[in-house]
Amino acid sequence: MKQLLLFFLLSISAVAQKSFLVKDSSTNEPIAYTSIFTEKGTFKVNAEPDGSFIIPNEFLHEVFVFDAVGYEQKQQILTDIVLLETKSEVLDEVVIVPRLGIKEIKVGKIDKKKIKLSVYDYTQKVAPLLASKFSLSNDKCRFIKEVRVKVYSEKDHTKFALKVYSTGENGEPNELLNDEPIYCDVNKGYTISKIDLEDFNIKIDNNSFFIAVENLNIKNNVFQVENEGKLMNFFSPSICLSKSEFDTSWYGHLVNEKIKWIKQKYYEEYIKENKGYPNFQIEVTLTN
Repeated sequence: MKQLLLFFLLSISAVAQKSFLVKDSSTNEPIAYTSIFTEKGTFKVNAEPDGSFIIPNEFLHEVFVFDAVGYEQKQQILTDIVLLETKSEVLDEVVIVPRLGIKEIKVGKIDKKKIKLSVYDYTQKVAPLLASKFSLSNDKCRFIKEVRVKVYSEKDHTKFALKVYSTGENGEPNELLNDEPIYCDVNKGYTISKIDLEDFNIKIDNNSFFIAVENLNIKNNVFQVENEGKLMNFFSPSICLSKSEFDTSWYGHLVNEKIKWIKQKYYEEYIKENKGYPNFQIEVTLTN
């Protein structure tokens, strides 16, 4: 079984750590899977389903960024409980476009290949976002109906976050288009995650967009593999790859408190052997 690994070689972190909570400021309810990372982008973790998260002692005195879909981003020094406020946006004009749902088109593909991309981080510090770019030629089918992602998980009930981005001036992922969080539960083995997005009413206004998979650094997603006497931490689920003549893959890395998107060729050997690019197995159904 073939497998491609994405390596981040970082120093070994301290074992000592402290637990915190992130909650909604109005309801006092926990905010599951919140992205929590240092202002410098050197460490990232996600809140557990109960809103708890653990920070190694070496980062306790740094400024952290708290980012959850639907909430105002917040930067602060750690406190036992971090409160986030729901996002409030003032729109100049709201234009309602009726969704007909009569016609459908599909972009991207799912196939039988079982090559998978595993995200590896020796210290569990930072995992990237993995995004595929999709181009549209049909002016009528602009609403995202469903997204299918082929993944592999080492165990049951691992999770990933799905994000939809517009395209920026340089062809990179730009504005987040889903204003509610999208999380997917994955069972052990090779599976195709089907995510129904009809109720999200995500409309694509330009000729291209991105679907991104965010690896969540939570307890149940991490598994360990021994390599040369060292235990390495991997994040499940792994996203599956297939060969393409076009390079549509982008990688989002934390640079300071923001995501920087790059097109980096990690897989020169794959490209040489297969005479094509390893793109993520993601299929999107759009409707009018």
